Amino acid sequence: MRTDWRTIPLLLACLTAIVAGGRAQEPDTAEDGWPGGMETSIARELDDEEDNGWSNATELSVVRTGGNADTQTFGFKNTLRRNWAGARARLRVDGVRARTGGDRLLVVEPGLRFLPGELPDEFETAVVQAGGTPDVEQYFLEGRLEVNISDRFFWNTGTSWDRNNDAGIRNRYIAFGGVGNVWADTDDLSFSTGYGMSYTVREELEPDAAKDDRFGGFRLDSDYHHRLGATLELDSDLALNVNLLSGSDYSLNVTNAVGVAMSDHLSLRISLQHLYEHQPALEDAALRAHVMLTDPDGTPGSGDEVFETAVAGGTVLDLGTGHIRKAGLDAILRTALVISF
Repeated sequence: MRTDWRTIPLLLACLTAIVAGGRAQEPDTAEDGWPGGMETSIARELDDEEDNGWSNATELSVVRTGGNADTQTFGFKNTLRRNWAGARARLRVDGVRARTGGDRLLVVEPGLRFLPGELPDEFETAVVQAGGTPDVEQYFLEGRLEVNISDRFFWNTGTSWDRNNDAGIRNRYIAFGGVGNVWADTDDLSFSTGYGMSYTVREELEPDAAKDDRFGGFRLDSDYHHRLGATLELDSDLALNVNLLSGSDYSLNVTNAVGVAMSDHLSLRISLQHLYEHQPALEDAALRAHVMLTDPDGTPGSGDEVFETAVAGGTVLDLGTGHIRKAGLDAILRTALVISF
C-alpha cells in the first residue's frame, strides 16, 4: 500500500483541533427542548466551572559517542494537556532515533589502470568512513479528548499515528472513540480506564497477505498517576488495540515510569516501554545452506558420493532470501530530563 502523505497534514490538523477546540459552544437549553436532566450539559460545564489551564512536560535524552564507536541516540517526548473542570485534552509526541556510523573502508586513490590479464601491484589507499543509516527509528503522535458525562463517567475520542521501522511498521493510523470510568481523581492519585471502538489503517515495510491493511477494532486503555510525597511520582499507561476481524491480530503499548523532582520545573524520569505485536511484520532473511560431500555406504571411490546439507562446515550455498516474522516484543528503557510548566 502506497503512503498518501497528504493525510499527514490532515492528521495534524485534527490533533490541533482536539487540543485547541475542546471548549464546546453552549447550547440554548431553554429553546432547544432538552430534557430537564440535560440542562447541565457538557458545554455548560466547560463554560461555568473553573478552567485549570495548560500544562506541558518535555523529556529529553541524548547519547553521543565518537572515535572507534561513532553513535548518536536521541529521545524526545512531549505531552501537552488542556484541562477544564468537565473535560481534558492531550497531545502527545514521542520519538526515538539512533544512528551508528558506517564501517571504515580502504579506498584506492586516485584510481587504477592496467591491461587485461594483469593484476595491479602498486597503488595507494585512503581510509574513509561509510555513511551510517538509522538503526532505530520510532515515532508516535496522538491527540485525545475526554469529556465528563458524570463525575465518574466520560466519553473520549482521538486519533494517532506511529512508525516503527525496526518492527516493520512504516505507517499506522488509528482513530478511536468510546467511554470510560474514573476510579480515582485526587491531587495525589488519578486512575481511569477507557474502552471503545477503533479503525486502523496500516502500511508495513513488507506486504503481508495474511494481515488486513484496514480493519475495525476494539480498544482498551488506562491512565494511572500517583504522587508519593513531594518528589516522587509513578506513572503507567496502557493501550490495547484488537482487530475484530481476527482476534489474534492485536497490538499492546505499555509504559511504566518513575520520576524524581529536582525543582518545580525539572525532574529526572526513568521509563520502561513495551511494544508488543501478536502478529509481527514480515522481513527478508538470507537463505543459506552448508553443503558438504559425503559417501553414504562408506566405500571411498564407489561413485555414490552425494552432497548433503549440514548445520556448519562445508561450502556455503546462497539460495536467495525467505520471509520470516520479526520479534513480537520491543522494550525501550529511557533515562531523561523532564522540563515541565
